[in-house]
Amino acid sequence: MLNMQELPSIRALRTFIAVANHLSFSKAAKELSVTQGAVSKQISHLEQQLGQPLFERHLNGIRLSSVGLRYLPQIAETLEALQNATASLRQLDQVDEVLTVNVTPSFASLWLIPLINRFAEAFPNIQVQLKTGDGPVQDISNENDIVIRCLPLAKYYENATLLCRENLRLVASAELLRKTPIRHSDDLAKHVFLPQVTRPQLWEQFKTHHDIEFPMAFYGVGFEHFYMSLAAVECQQGLALLPDFMVEGLIAKRELFNPLNITMESHYGYYIIVPNYKRHARKVCVFNQWIGEMLS
Repeated sequence: MLNMQELPSIRALRTFIAVANHLSFSKAAKELSVTQGAVSKQISHLEQQLGQPLFERHLNGIRLSSVGLRYLPQIAETLEALQNATASLRQLDQVDEVLTVNVTPSFASLWLIPLINRFAEAFPNIQVQLKTGDGPVQDISNENDIVIRCLPLAKYYENATLLCRENLRLVASAELLRKTPIRHSDDLAKHVFLPQVTRPQLWEQFKTHHDIEFPMAFYGVGFEHFYMSLAAVECQQGLALLPDFMVEGLIAKRELFNPLNITMESHYGYYIIVPNYKRHARKVCVFNQWIGEMLS
């Protein structure tokens, strides 16, 4: 193992990255707010330490040597990791506990993120780290404290508790309804419906639930997540079925409309999944209670 005196300094490595990015000593000096001579000196010293040239010098400029090309991505990644570790440590110094919550992308973007500041204000010493995932949970004994997934309703999932059933609302943009109003159910035949690629059965259930007999016209693009369907609705691309708790705020602000007040209960629910050994942790308990109250 190399001793500390044999390792390049952080300053030398930052200088190397700056010169490599600009392929110019003068531009690197400007970025680092030092003289061109200081940059040249750092690079020369670094090359002496490594015993190999990092740059090829030519009359019309410089370029990375084969050694420099191999060295650059490794050094850039290492410095990024060092910065991340330092920043994380400084942030964690301000909190007592870190709670890692893994949720579906739509649950996060359309509901949890707009409300998470309320949890942060109520529990300032618990830092929530949000991650996204989707589909069945194969292994919960990893770095996640809590996993939230939308799953088919069932009497029992291991380590899971039902947060709420999924109730879907038919939604449209104001501009789309202005162009083609929906005053009664027959008017739905004039519209295009947005496919949900992960649950293509939803529109068939919708037809059955509301005794719709006309052939439905579907938009030419299917969407994997509800937040994608919402974006398509806002772009006037058609009608979508979206969970009520994700869109009720937009409907209340009249940014989105639920024509004819049409709803449908799906056969899905949102489950909170926690490993047994974490169930009684304070941070898990307070978050479970908070999110249950917010969804009730």
